[in-house]
Amino acid sequence: MERNIKERVSQYVDENKVKEKLTQFFQEKIVNRKAMFIPITGVATFMLVGYAAADTKAPEITSDQIEVPYGEKFDVDTVDVTDNRDSREDIQVSADLTSLNVEQLGDYKVTVTSTDSFNNETTKEVTVKVVDQEGPKFETLGSNEGYVVEVPVNGSSDLSSYVKATDNVDGDVTPFIEADKTLDTSKLGTQTITLKATDVSGNETEKTIDFAVTDDDAPVVTLKNGADVTLNYGSDFNLSDYVDVTDNFDGVIQPQVEGSIDNHKEDGVQTLTIKATDSSGNESSAQLNVAVKDTEAPKISLSKSEVSVNVGASLDLSNYLSSSTDNKDGDVKGKVSIPSVSTSKAGSYTATYTVSDAAGNQGSASLTVKVNAVRTSSKKGSVAIGTTSRPNYYGTSVVGAAYSRLGCPYVWGAEGPNTFDCSGLVKWCYAKAGKSLPHSSSAMKSSGTVISISSAQPGDCLLYTSPSPRD
Repeated sequence: MERNIKERVSQYVDENKVKEKLTQFFQEKIVNRKAMFIPITGVATFMLVGYAAADTKAPEITSDQIEVPYGEKFDVDTVDVTDNRDSREDIQVSADLTSLNVEQLGDYKVTVTSTDSFNNETTKEVTVKVVDQEGPKFETLGSNEGYVVEVPVNGSSDLSSYVKATDNVDGDVTPFIEADKTLDTSKLGTQTITLKATDVSGNETEKTIDFAVTDDDAPVVTLKNGADVTLNYGSDFNLSDYVDVTDNFDGVIQPQVEGSIDNHKEDGVQTLTIKATDSSGNESSAQLNVAVKDTEAPKISLSKSEVSVNVGASLDLSNYLSSSTDNKDGDVKGKVSIPSVSTSKAGSYTATYTVSDAAGNQGSASLTVKVNAVRTSSKKGSVAIGTTSRPNYYGTSVVGAAYSRLGCPYVWGAEGPNTFDCSGLVKWCYAKAGKSLPHSSSAMKSSGTVISISSAQPGDCLLYTSPSPRD
């Protein structure tokens, strides 16, 4: 009979738990109360049968909905279960998690099973709600560490350039960061700004961050023409022609210069050290190497830019050279190469004067020479007085001499070389051709040979006989 009872008990009760209950009962009922001795074997058999028969009620699952944080594992210990005899720790709970996805917010139906120490079992469908309970996290970008963020002066005022907010569910929520003030990067110093980031589930995170606006950039020294430059001999040296210094915050900076330039020292290279320091103490420097050389060409000045002569006229272009000077050699007029222009043919010609200084620099100037063809005309009552018989050996030289005196003022009785009256000019021009004439026009009429107007050539004298030149 004892063996049959034990078999029945083993179907419902764990052996260790039976021993525990039996020991407790024995302690209370027999030892403590000094009851009549009953054989232990018989008592055990009695207690096992009586205790097993007493617990037939299954545990009760009281949870209807359980919240699970996003991404975390479902814990069966969070299921509330009660039993008429067993404590929560003694109740076995399991769940079918096939339909549950903790990486996706939402409600899921999960079958939960509870079993007490007497193998009484209960099954219930419980709603598991996956929820986002975690707010976004802030992090600083770049080389910044902690919550003191270095910001370059005049840099971006967009906070997303320096701080990022990330949520466990929503990912990057940086575009949704709110700030209690605007970051002003135009001012040096520390600005304290409180940031707030909110995810889709409404979880908020606030963080107060110090933004330190600093100037770590040194001024920029720009050598406009490179590090090696040439200064013309005797010319003024202006640093601004060769160097620019600018700063990202201070703008244009006046540099400090070590060294000086002698603009008359042609031997060797003269070096300047250019230093610049901004208001934040950032420094920069550069070296400028200056070589003084005579690179300027001599200058030639002409009295006229254009002259006009008739075909065949004599032309001395040295008469139009006024001066020639050089920045180093001084007066170099005597070194000017005088050009020549042939007047044998009508046309416009360019006469170029050239000169070189001791350094080999060459200067030039140009004069336009217009050689005009001579036109003949007839007037009523006019006669032409030739200087000799045909052909006219004096014509071209006489006309050329006359053209060379263009611009000279009229003075009565004057006969040159810089002032003339009418007959005085004729006398002077024929003298240049080797022919001597009297000064008065009436005397000239009888000193030559009278020819027809149709036979007149350049250099012949045209005399009006009646009644006046206007006829």
